[in-house]
Amino acid sequence: MRWRYKNVLWLRLILGLLAVLFAADQGAAQSVSGIVTDVRGSSIAGASVTMVAIDRTERMTTADDGYFRFDSTMGTITVSAAGFRSSIVEVQTSTPMPIAIVLQPAPVSVTVSVTRSEEDMLNASIAVITIESLAVTAARTADDTLRQVPGFQLFRRSSSRTTNPTAQGANLRGVSGSGASRINVLFDGLSLNDAFGGWTHWSRVPMIAVEQIEVFRGGASTFYGSGGLSGAVNIVPLARNDKRVIFKAETSAAERDTADASAVLLASSGKWGLTAAGDTFTTAGYIPVAASSRGTVDAAADSRYANLILKIERGFGDAGRVFVRGNTFGERRRNGTRLTDNRTDFRQLAIGGDLSTRRYGKFGIRAFGEWQTFDQTFTSVSADRSQETLSRSQRVPSRAFGGSVTWRGRTARNEFAASGELLVVRGHSNEIGYSAGVPASITTSGGKATDAALFFQDKFESTAKLTFHLSGRFDLRMNSQGIALSRMLSTGALSQITYADRRDLSLSPRIAVVYDLNESTAFYASYARAFRAPTLNELYRGFRVGNVVTEANASLKPERSNTIEGGASHTIRRPKVVLRAGVFSTWIDDPIVSVTTSVTGSLITRQRQNVGTTRTRGFEADVEFSPMPRLKLNAGYQAVGPKITKFPADASLVGKVLPQTARHNFTSQAKYDLNRRLSLSAQVRAASSQFDDDRNTLLLRSYLNADGRISYKVSTSIELFAGVENILNSRYDIGRTPVLTVASPRSVRLGLRVNLSRR
Repeated sequence: MRWRYKNVLWLRLILGLLAVLFAADQGAAQSVSGIVTDVRGSSIAGASVTMVAIDRTERMTTADDGYFRFDSTMGTITVSAAGFRSSIVEVQTSTPMPIAIVLQPAPVSVTVSVTRSEEDMLNASIAVITIESLAVTAARTADDTLRQVPGFQLFRRSSSRTTNPTAQGANLRGVSGSGASRINVLFDGLSLNDAFGGWTHWSRVPMIAVEQIEVFRGGASTFYGSGGLSGAVNIVPLARNDKRVIFKAETSAAERDTADASAVLLASSGKWGLTAAGDTFTTAGYIPVAASSRGTVDAAADSRYANLILKIERGFGDAGRVFVRGNTFGERRRNGTRLTDNRTDFRQLAIGGDLSTRRYGKFGIRAFGEWQTFDQTFTSVSADRSQETLSRSQRVPSRAFGGSVTWRGRTARNEFAASGELLVVRGHSNEIGYSAGVPASITTSGGKATDAALFFQDKFESTAKLTFHLSGRFDLRMNSQGIALSRMLSTGALSQITYADRRDLSLSPRIAVVYDLNESTAFYASYARAFRAPTLNELYRGFRVGNVVTEANASLKPERSNTIEGGASHTIRRPKVVLRAGVFSTWIDDPIVSVTTSVTGSLITRQRQNVGTTRTRGFEADVEFSPMPRLKLNAGYQAVGPKITKFPADASLVGKVLPQTARHNFTSQAKYDLNRRLSLSAQVRAASSQFDDDRNTLLLRSYLNADGRISYKVSTSIELFAGVENILNSRYDIGRTPVLTVASPRSVRLGLRVNLSRR
């Protein structure tokens, strides 16, 4: 066997032109060849190409550089690819070779897998970050990469590399309120949201093993149940090719003792397939407290983690497959002072299978279990930040088990999908309370949460231009075994609270319509209802950040949202421009917000509460522009107005802006290929000011940030690169507790990437 390296586009073009000249010299064409690209000039790999000639029909998929070749000399070529309109080309013996076939994007929607249908044309606001974009971004992690999508942010503005895990919950469209995610995040079909706390483990995604990231903006509970209040993110892993061994690796080093290494291997032999991916990261971090407020207790927020994923599959021809997948992950962090730190140890095992039948459709079954231990310490800090005292230490063991059965089928005009799901989560917070640095109490609180759900979807093509999407989900959420035990160490006094079992029913319907006016313009409109049930963390676990204490609340009810939206897309062929725009309105009943209950000179106390009703209205737009083959530009903008509109418990909050939501968000990206080896890219994002609290007294100022990257291809398989994060060294605000914390300073890193493949 021999190594086969990826061919670059210019080499294919030259070979194609030489083939044409040779064929002309022989008096007749000997073959048909071509290159498939998108409107920006990027090659489309894996496109399906069919050539129907007089005496035969040939089929193939395009190579990594978009190239294809047939032995026939004339006929009809049909090209199709996910997210693009199909193209049909008539080929004659006189047709110049190679043929340049440009696929136009599907209007409004892109064919992605974020919903339950295998090939669902999404009728909503969708953003897709492709593998080409992932390869040129300066960002290291999935959450930093997702900041290219306007309106996406963690609960706080900082990166997951230096943010406490409990603040890594993500939100879209200004829907916020606490550290729990208001979006479902999946990687390889499994949730990255913490089963106990609702935050997202972004470090569990080895970015070198990612094919693309799909962002569904709007209520997604109809597809994924609790947590899809403001949308969903589907991180798609690299696909394994049955005829290849693929190996990718990357390593880099940066300032502040920062280094990382990652690799992915995809291999197959006969009916067996293997995927192995992993990465490791370490950084000395930076001091997050602003220089003007620092004291002797402040230290760098450092972190390190290691992640490993192993997946083994066995296929059964075209009928189906079975697989087993394991994931182990561990991270350690210091949280900005000398006595605060946290650690996570996570294990997950998943098994599943798929079966495809011509008569009855496609079936899938999944089951998983995960085990996690989360440790964290909390302190109190003097006003001048010269003294720090341990106030709490927590250990939170949790485990989750779940499974699902899915079915997909179709008729001449309908595509159906249905599923049944079950999820069981158990967790407790075991806490030691300290007084003047001495252990004073022991507390245990926690319980069990069970979710059972049924889902159904129908995509109905009424006419060639009009398509309806109807879907619905029914969830039964049961909280049980809730308990809080506390013992005072000085007296031995024991107290116990047993919480009543509770059931909540949620119906999440969704209806949408897509109208293709013509090949260039399309419109969509939709209504969706979504919900998010309170996590065990919100119900039973309190915590402290700086001098802000947040209390648990076992009486919390689910958040419920209604979203109405509509939009359009338009494609201009010359120059190559794709425009998308939409408006939306979301109102949420019983949103969970950390509400301030008391303020003293040294302590702010908050409690998670349902705050009546909030409303978010907004506008979002995206544009992709390629003024020349080597230059690609895109930009996005979102404007939102999130406000509390009803709060019977405290009327003074009515009219206040939801915390951690910026009214204006802007992002842009640019990539320019100087030649076949050297390329430059840049990303810019900006956001207006926002508040860090429900009272709108702690202001976080607006910011502008930019990242850049330059890469040089030594060969088709080796690439050198340099990246700069926060080029402007913008120390923008990320939190006030009420001590001001700021973003990471400028960081320069150098790296090496290797891409190898073998047939």
